[in-house]
Amino acid sequence: MSVLARVAHLFHRTSRWLSRGHRATAMVPLVLIAVNAAFGPAAFLTIAGIVPAAIVVLHVIERRGGDGVRDIVTGLPRVEVAHHWLCANLKGRGSAAGMAVMAVSLDEMPKVEEQVSKAMRETMLRDVAGRIGRLIRTDDLLTRGNRSDFLICLNAVSEPESENILQLAQRLQGIMSAPFASGSVTVYCSLSVGVAQVRYLSTSMPENIVAAADAALKQAQSSGPGCYRLHQPIGAVPATTSDDDLTQEFGAALENGQIVGWYQPQISTDTGAITGFEALARWEHPSRGLIAPGSFIDIARRNGLSQRLTEVILTHALSALRAWDKSGLDIPSVAVNFGSEDLRNPGIVDFLRWELDRHDVAPGRLSVEVLEDVIAERHDDIIARNLRALADLGCRIELDDFGTGYTSILNIRRFSVSRIKIDRKLIARIDMDGDQRDLVAALLAMAERLNIETLGEGVETRAEYAMLCQMGCDHVQGFALARPMPLGDSFTWILAHRAEIDDKLPSALRVPTGTRSS
Repeated sequence: MSVLARVAHLFHRTSRWLSRGHRATAMVPLVLIAVNAAFGPAAFLTIAGIVPAAIVVLHVIERRGGDGVRDIVTGLPRVEVAHHWLCANLKGRGSAAGMAVMAVSLDEMPKVEEQVSKAMRETMLRDVAGRIGRLIRTDDLLTRGNRSDFLICLNAVSEPESENILQLAQRLQGIMSAPFASGSVTVYCSLSVGVAQVRYLSTSMPENIVAAADAALKQAQSSGPGCYRLHQPIGAVPATTSDDDLTQEFGAALENGQIVGWYQPQISTDTGAITGFEALARWEHPSRGLIAPGSFIDIARRNGLSQRLTEVILTHALSALRAWDKSGLDIPSVAVNFGSEDLRNPGIVDFLRWELDRHDVAPGRLSVEVLEDVIAERHDDIIARNLRALADLGCRIELDDFGTGYTSILNIRRFSVSRIKIDRKLIARIDMDGDQRDLVAALLAMAERLNIETLGEGVETRAEYAMLCQMGCDHVQGFALARPMPLGDSFTWILAHRAEIDDKLPSALRVPTGTRSS
């Protein structure tokens, strides 16, 4: 073996040995003496220069992931540290109260790497890690994730727990307002957040808690960039439950009152007043708790129950209007989603007329929400005739998820569309993305020329809300204003919202709470 090979081999062995701990450095003089005896003064001088440098390099590697505990890009602990942290804190406290895990991912990062560079992506990850680190408390933990970019383990969140966690999620999104710069390149980005509150999970296994947060993150990402969602295990269907079981239960649930309407408010950007509610389906299961529509909409469609589901939600929505009226609350309208199957029903117009008469609700207070793709499907079939008949009846026709489909302006006019709901994908990051603002501004200008109202849906942040107000969008709806709520909770929310609006108005313009306007 040559002298150079001997030195390389000795350096490799010594490096591995040194990486075991700082106490090993006490043996460095003996190593140097051995090198001098074996290879002579030249080798001794060479190794004497290399060893200190090796110690420094190994220390850096250890801090940046060389030990397998820290991520090499961000320097953060890996997900296994989060598992240990959760296990230790749950064992030490004996209670899951106030603990939560947030899974956080930057949106569209593969596109950043493709269009800019991998180095830019890594720069952004390091920068965001620093921003999050400055936001969270000292007794919380920030790590890298497996299915997410980051995991935040929250310790002892104060009451009201859910509200404070959602406020933190909004603050996390707020840290993304500043762009990321590398040389001459500037990138704007948003992040999505999924939250698992440990107290609501049926398991305290760290892996399952993290998996629940990842599942909530996936739901947030499916709603568009810049969203946050709470994991709701009470609505999660156990893996052992088959579609057949759900189908059998769902059919019965439609008839025994388990399928109910929840309501999300729609707000005027001009006055802040409530201009309506959208009715959303929820399954109040006696043993599984609240089940979100994502778990049963496809089952309803596959088993021919979509029309029955719409009928049930319509009945709940019209009953809600009557309940608000009896309480003296002025709610102008309620929106109900109608699918292709509903609009292909030859009897849909007569059914709606009957239901409106039965509940003593004027047709103009019902908004028939139709996906943009539905009216783009065909031109002169029963869907078109039914939509025209509903418009003639006096119902408001609204296009949902507008801006991402293939609706022509001719269809908007032909079906007497009253309002377009601008899709969340166009709303996301509108406060930061100039191109996004230009797209929405074009839609708003078109709607104004056609005398059609506009509503921005899926508004997740106050910055998005403020920008839509500034741009002249007529109405907004989304988590930044209120989450969907059961009918009982809506009464309290309406009164609280009106009190907040009244506080901002001159006394001469205030309307007494609990009275209908003329």
